[in-house]
Amino acid sequence: MLLDGRSVVKVDLNLPFLVQALQTSVGKDANARSTSATVAQMHDLLSRIDPRSVEYLKAIAKNTDGAITWKNMRSIFGIEKEDDWPAYSGSFGKGITRAYRKIIGDQTAKLVWWNEADWEEVDWNDDMCAVFVDGPALDALRAAIGDH
Repeated sequence: MLLDGRSVVKVDLNLPFLVQALQTSVGKDANARSTSATVAQMHDLLSRIDPRSVEYLKAIAKNTDGAITWKNMRSIFGIEKEDDWPAYSGSFGKGITRAYRKIIGDQTAKLVWWNEADWEEVDWNDDMCAVFVDGPALDALRAAIGDH
């Protein structure tokens, strides 16, 4: 390391080890928005929520990008009105979130998330109107559903 053009520190780095350590600690999940969970916690969640919510989470897990569109959500939950978000959020969404937070032991835990901008002033049946599960939570959900 140079400071004002003078060498002040000389260090030999094991670059392959450093890269591997950084990848392990940061990994692909550094930007995950879903709160992490274990497979056992996901099993617990699936046992506590209603069958339609289980079907919904299974649909998310089966999708390559861990997403489901609003149109498909409405079909699963039997929501007739195109813009009736409260029918999901005030019932099914709230139930999933409450159970997840209790299982995780964190009152701010979040499993399902969405991009607000995708939902503003668009056709609600557009594929942009979607919700997601990501990171370790998605991996655990997929593993739990594979065992479920």
